Amino acid sequence: MDTIVQSIGDAMSNALGAPLAVMLLSMIPIAEARFAIPFGIGMGLDPAQAFGYALLGSSLIAPILILTFIPIINALSRTKLFSKIGKFLYDKFEKKSRSLKADSSDGEPPATQKKRFVTRSDLKKIGGTALFVAVPLPLTGVWTGSAVASILKIGFVKSLIGVITGNVVACGIITLISYLFRDYVNWITLAFFAIAVIVVIVLIIKLIIYKPTDNDDGDNGNGNDRVKE
Repeated sequence: MDTIVQSIGDAMSNALGAPLAVMLLSMIPIAEARFAIPFGIGMGLDPAQAFGYALLGSSLIAPILILTFIPIINALSRTKLFSKIGKFLYDKFEKKSRSLKADSSDGEPPATQKKRFVTRSDLKKIGGTALFVAVPLPLTGVWTGSAVASILKIGFVKSLIGVITGNVVACGIITLISYLFRDYVNWITLAFFAIAVIVVIVLIIKLIIYKPTDNDDGDNGNGNDRVKE
């Protein structure tokens, strides 16, 4: 198995170059930087390079996801063919966002709130988003974090700060683990790949048995609104 991973890494390195391969892998949902970093080190990059390229790739996709991911899911929910998928994804992200929601009143009069760029409620949501993305596990990365931040509706800039901050921490944790166990980096890559495959299988099973609520009108209660600052 170790030889197979090395062979795949060599093939991708020859075809794309190690830096570009790591950047592209870090943009893929579920796998993201947690897979790209050990894979990059296995391809011959030093830990700092693997960290930098994976962080760059996974961070570049964040602004696009914050602006478009939820609107795309809502659009899918209104189609006959992909309605179930759209509603399933939105429900998953909405459930993950519940623990990060705070009282929007923030204990202050509305007039005072509007004059402040960042309220205590915003800080809680930004920090919660960062902590969520910082956990280096499948379904807690930039893709899910961007969707959750969009649902929280704290604005583009604040959402981006939370997601990128968490991504830096997650990339740092994975890089440290890969460095400390560098002799087993290919096995670490295989472990993350296996976890990602299991997550995909579980999601497919949940999608098959998922039943949208009867009062769901296809816009998930969120219309097609973009997150605005």
